[in-house]
Amino acid sequence: MSHQQPVQFEQGKYVGKKVQEHTFGHIITSETCFTQGMSSEWHYHANPHFSHILSGGSKENRSRCTEVQGAGAGLYYHPGVAHQNVDYRPGTRIFNLELGDDFFRTFGISAPSSALMFEQQHTLNTQGLLQIMREHYLHDSESGLALEQLCLQLITAHQQQERVFPEWAEKIKEVLHDQWNQPLSLEMLAAQLDLHPVSISRSFARYFGCSAGDYLRKIKIEKALPLIRAGQQRLTAIAYECGFTDQAHFTRTFRHITGMLPKAYKSL
Repeated sequence: MSHQQPVQFEQGKYVGKKVQEHTFGHIITSETCFTQGMSSEWHYHANPHFSHILSGGSKENRSRCTEVQGAGAGLYYHPGVAHQNVDYRPGTRIFNLELGDDFFRTFGISAPSSALMFEQQHTLNTQGLLQIMREHYLHDSESGLALEQLCLQLITAHQQQERVFPEWAEKIKEVLHDQWNQPLSLEMLAAQLDLHPVSISRSFARYFGCSAGDYLRKIKIEKALPLIRAGQQRLTAIAYECGFTDQAHFTRTFRHITGMLPKAYKSL
């Protein structure tokens, strides 16, 4: 890590220029934009916050690693964990979700652990972050209520996994992420994990918050997001590349998972 002492970013402060911000109780949503080539100081955030990169990206230095983060990526920042962003790309725009302390006190929950910040096989975008982002841009009289529910779903999904995620669930997660583009069945998964298919069927939703089929759909949508943001392929080509039978299948699944159509997401 740099010798520079990291600074704390208080509530509502981010790297970059805020071009839009909405506050719903203890929930703050915003969009920020960045100058090409700019770099931040080492810093950490006072509150938990999530980001979705709409365009551009940067290189992020952390104590454990350095990552290149591009359009379509979903990110989590744990309070107090220092990082630095450098070499912002042209036209970088980022959606931010920040949750104040009173949000967690009100609902009797805690923030996801810092481990999520370094998790490579996550589905943050499709576990609710994109639906939250949709509400930010929709911004109508129902958005406050919708955001509370969506933020609770996003947080509690990770709380459940952190509390009681057994070894077999971690293994099946690895298999689904590694073999997402191959034909899978309960029988095949059970054979790889030395479990009975009924055990997987009965317990999967308890740990993942959805069926195995829906989790696989989320993985495929996560794969599609950077391709949509890149804007270099037609949706039909993206659909085939990400394992969907055709564009109609892709569009239905995208809407089912995110609450919006691929073209609506692309236009944000």
